[in-house]
Order: sequence, then structure tokens, then C-alpha cells
Amino acid sequence: MVASILDRFEESFERLVEGSVGRVFKTPVQPAEIGRKLERAMVTNQVVSLDSTLAPNDFRVLLNPADLIAFADLLPQLCGQMETWLNDVAELHHFRLIDRTRVLIMGDDAVARRSIQVTAAISDKPHVSKRDLEESQRTELYRVVAKSNGVQPLRFKFENGPQAGVEFLLRKSITTLGRSLENDIVLESSEVSRAHARIELQQDGMRIIDLDSTNGTRVNGRSVRSQGLKAGDQIQFGNLTARIIGE
Repeated sequence: MVASILDRFEESFERLVEGSVGRVFKTPVQPAEIGRKLERAMVTNQVVSLDSTLAPNDFRVLLNPADLIAFADLLPQLCGQMETWLNDVAELHHFRLIDRTRVLIMGDDAVARRSIQVTAAISDKPHVSKRDLEESQRTELYRVVAKSNGVQPLRFKFENGPQAGVEFLLRKSITTLGRSLENDIVLESSEVSRAHARIELQQDGMRIIDLDSTNGTRVNGRSVRSQGLKAGDQIQFGNLTARIIGE
């Protein structure tokens, strides 16, 4: 039965990846591995009382920062799926939870690459909302990215086209954009060149560079070859537009 709900977790993650931005999602740490660690932590830390069995509901997943960054664009959704998975595990074992299940994924330099550490606690925090948890996760991700690259990351959000509303965290030193599947951000439009542009993380901020694209790159309506970027800027690639979002 556990295998069955774990299969459902993996299938839901695959669906999430299919709708994500960029290339086929590959990470050195697989979500199913994290799911198994979380299940083990829940079962191991159960507390048996006279009338019920209490199980942990507050989990921290520690990854090496380089592994955590690989999940950057999917962390809030992944945490939500892990919380659902743990609720299924609790129901299967007839555990009682004193508050909602919470999962936070954090970066820790002391954790070896491709390793997973999980802490679990029984915690009653009724004042912590889902929005608060997502903000905590975003803050942690930004901390790890800023520490790794030395530059505060920004978010890239599509405004139109088939990916309208989808966000991508700019966290690499160089992020490539274009129609080809080899790009970090795939732009789904025939008016976009295969290798259209790149965004570079530099010490003084971010800069977009057009790669001799057929229909050009515009920032705030102005055609550019190379241009610094800041929060609020609108970028146009052919007929696709995106906005740079800060915190």
C-alpha cells in the first residue's frame, strides 16, 4: 500500500515537471528518495499514547545547496506534494496529527552532495499559514542562491503565450533562452530564434544579451543588444513577453 501511494507521488511529480519551464527536469536527488526519508522519519518518531498514536507533522529536509538549487523552480509545489504524501502515510498507519503537515526544504553545506537528511517534530503552529510556509521556502531558496552566486536572484515570469503565468528563477551565472530544447528557458513560439538570448549574472546585477536573433530582443519596448536588467523590466522575445520580478 505504501508503494502504491509513493507511486502516486512520483506520478504527480512527473506531471508537475511536464508543465514546468525549461528542459527535461533532472536532479541528482530524486523526489521519491525524499519521500521515503520523510516516511521513515514519520514512522520512527511516532509517539504512542493510550488512545492514539501521534506522528510528526513538521519536517525539515536538508540538502546540499547545489542539490537544492536544482529544484528551484518547483520547490513550493514539491513541498505541497510531499505534505499530501505524508498525510496519506499518516492515514495508512492510523496516525494522529495535531496540526497540518509542513515540509520545508533547506540548504546545508554540511550535507554531502546527493545526500538527504530529514528532521521531524510534533508541532502545533496554528498561526502558520500555507502562504507563510511558501514565503519561508522562497526566502530559504533565495538565501542559498545568493550565497552560491553572490548576486540576489530575480524571478522571470511569462506574461503571454502558452507559458503565461509560469515563473523561472534566474539563479545561474548564464541562462540561455530560445526555441531549442537545449536552452535553460524554452520559449515556445515560431517567432523566437533557436538560440535567442542569454541572461548573465554579474557582480553589478543581471544583463540580457541578444544572440543575433531574427526578431530581436526588446527591454521596455526598446530594441537592445546588451542591457542591464532590474525588477519591473519587461522583456520581449519575438511575440513573447516576460517580466523581471523582484522581492
